[in-house]
Amino acid sequence: MNNASLRILLIQDNLSEAKLLQQTLWHLGKQKWQVVHFEQLSDAINACSKSIFDIVLLDLSLPDSEGLNPVEKFYTEVPNIPIVILTELDDEDFALQGVANSVQDYLLKGQITPNLLRRAIRYGIERGQILKQLRESEHRLHFMFEQTFQSMALLTPEGIILEINQTALNLWGRQQQNCIGKPLWELESWNFSSENQEWLKSIIAKTADGEFVRHELHLHSTNDVMVWIDFSLKPLKDETGKVVRLIVQGWDISEQKRAEAEIMKAWEQERELNEMKSNFVSMVSHEFRNPMSVIRTAVELLELYNHQLSDQQRSKYFRNIQTAIRQMQQLLDEVLFWSRSDAGKLQYEPILLNLENFCSELTQTLQLSATQKHQIIFSFQGKDTPVLLDENLLRYILTNLLSNAIKYSPQGGVIIFDVNSQDDNVTFQIQDSGIGIPLKDQHILFETFHRASNVGNIPGTGLGLSIVKRCVDLHQGQIYLESQVGIGTTFTVKIPLSDHSVQSLELIESSSDLQTQSLLRDRTLRAIR
Repeated sequence: MNNASLRILLIQDNLSEAKLLQQTLWHLGKQKWQVVHFEQLSDAINACSKSIFDIVLLDLSLPDSEGLNPVEKFYTEVPNIPIVILTELDDEDFALQGVANSVQDYLLKGQITPNLLRRAIRYGIERGQILKQLRESEHRLHFMFEQTFQSMALLTPEGIILEINQTALNLWGRQQQNCIGKPLWELESWNFSSENQEWLKSIIAKTADGEFVRHELHLHSTNDVMVWIDFSLKPLKDETGKVVRLIVQGWDISEQKRAEAEIMKAWEQERELNEMKSNFVSMVSHEFRNPMSVIRTAVELLELYNHQLSDQQRSKYFRNIQTAIRQMQQLLDEVLFWSRSDAGKLQYEPILLNLENFCSELTQTLQLSATQKHQIIFSFQGKDTPVLLDENLLRYILTNLLSNAIKYSPQGGVIIFDVNSQDDNVTFQIQDSGIGIPLKDQHILFETFHRASNVGNIPGTGLGLSIVKRCVDLHQGQIYLESQVGIGTTFTVKIPLSDHSVQSLELIESSSDLQTQSLLRDRTLRAIR
């Protein structure tokens, strides 16, 4: 210890002893040490609030305190000044107890020599500085422990919670006093299942044996919300290699997991899209190749052997060409319709329709294209008042369902087409006696490119019913099917009608001026849209 200036606080009620100590200190410090003396502990404590001292020499036997009370009182009020206590020989046990707590050193009265005093002051100041640094370091570590974004806890090797930071408390939604001293597995985030608790006990035992453990866990947090935690347990060893503490760390990775799920979902959608594109190319190539082969074959036969063919044979080849052309046209129509639908360009554009006339004309058109083995029976029930429906979407719905009824009834038969128009909805029902649809295929039949497993060589793209479903959805309607293999299939489409249909018709019919009718129709359509 150098002879730099020191400010020493002496608390001693015995004036003769105090004077002797002051003289010794004066000589030791070569007049550079400043000693301030107080007889009362309370006066000394008050002085510390106004002045800075490097060390305090504190007598244990003060009139206003007994035993270690003066040390406790002084340390409570002034914790940053090193304390050297002055004690009688028979108080040495108290002195040792003080050194084990907040005191840096002690001196026995009657045995104080200049060297002992110098040593006590030097050691007291040095030890005080070390303890101050330790407290500051502990404070910084505690601050980091509390402020880190990680959930952290300190456990005994048996899994008892010694400390837990605020992040962990926020995550688990608990108060610190409800956690300290409890086993980790008794917290509510862990005790929702005995299996979960047993697993935690097992990994605590592994960590207590020196093993580092890390897992991703799905646990309860506040308000019973499930969160994903990157959870780890690390052993903390002493200089002999013995595990003395366990450090628990947890990172809330719920957002990361959600992002991963979104990426996986996007990847799956991309995979499905690529698969759909591949299926689309394969399907279009196959479906176009067949009718084109028919056309090419028929044309070559007509070109090479026309003069040798009978009129009946020529008619057969021309019918084959017309059928192939219709197939290709239907395929193109479906592809273009599906492309518009997939691009979001399919719009609901209702107009006033005479539903009975519309369905009757559609039936006649499809009957002409059907074979003689098929017969479409159309019936209409309900009010014949015009209704607001999208003509193009409705035409596609009914054309596709009726065409399928014909196509998937290869042996022919009757196809029943019933329409029932009420005030609030219209129901279309199309029933055939064809090959039917297996039960396992019915729930995926409206998905793109899916066809029933029993269609065999009957041509088709797997697009038609998926487009029908979208057209029905645009009408805010529903579509149902009932089918049995070998017996037939019934499709039912139910579409709600606008309340404005009848009013709009009355307004239009009440106007004799064609231009006024057109304006009223346009306004009605805009209102509906």
